[in-house]
Amino acid sequence: MHLVRDLLVAFLLWVVLFNGALYVWRRYMLRRTTSGNDLPDPLGLVNAGWAFLVECAALATWLALIPAAWCLPHGRGGAGRRGAVVLVHGWALNAGSLWLLRRRLVRDGWGPVYCFTYPTARGDLEAAAQRLHTWLQREAPAHPLAMVGHSLGGLLLRYAARRYPMPGVRRIVTLGTPHFGTALAAGPGSPMPQLAPGSPWLRQLNAADRVPQQFDVISIHSSFDAMVLPLATAHYPRACNVQVNDVGHNALLLSRKVYQLIAENLDAPLR
Repeated sequence: MHLVRDLLVAFLLWVVLFNGALYVWRRYMLRRTTSGNDLPDPLGLVNAGWAFLVECAALATWLALIPAAWCLPHGRGGAGRRGAVVLVHGWALNAGSLWLLRRRLVRDGWGPVYCFTYPTARGDLEAAAQRLHTWLQREAPAHPLAMVGHSLGGLLLRYAARRYPMPGVRRIVTLGTPHFGTALAAGPGSPMPQLAPGSPWLRQLNAADRVPQQFDVISIHSSFDAMVLPLATAHYPRACNVQVNDVGHNALLLSRKVYQLIAENLDAPLR
């Protein structure tokens, strides 16, 4: 019992220190890359502290749920009255991070709700996009689909939508997606160098991008995100951009406010 307790304390301490380092880096990056008029409104000490704790709780939860995700089925819920949804996780996570979002969607009448998983360690988004296209044809060929991608998952959806036909997809929602990269990926030894701002892969993805014209695309992002910086890299031109100011990167999948934004946009008439 003492060993389990010590491991749990060490794990939680690591989560807090990891996020603490990220938010110190975020402060530095905001001062370096953002002019005074474009700086996000300060949250205040209490609100910022609470948002930080929620972000720590979200990261700890999603990491703890990684083993449980191996038992999750591909689809959940029957033919919901609001239609089918595909959820795609971000880097270094799996379907465990989508558990709460899936549960909420099923509760509110969406279904089936699928989770697409893919290996992120190698950063091979081309292979992942091909797998997604094949998987959609096999698992959800007959449904009008809405697709929701968190973080790297949003870039995967964009890449797949550009490269492969997706006749059943009607709407794409991205959450905290670094549409123009993140400075976190620009350092030496980065596991995802293609996400560095200005990388050849991102330049190709964003060149003559017609995805927002072909699909109804909503990009939800937060000015409190410490993993997608500079802030402007989260903005997706020609999509419907929605910004919140008090939700961390991983907490986007935990926040009730963000879920309401997702649900409202999934339920909205096509533009």
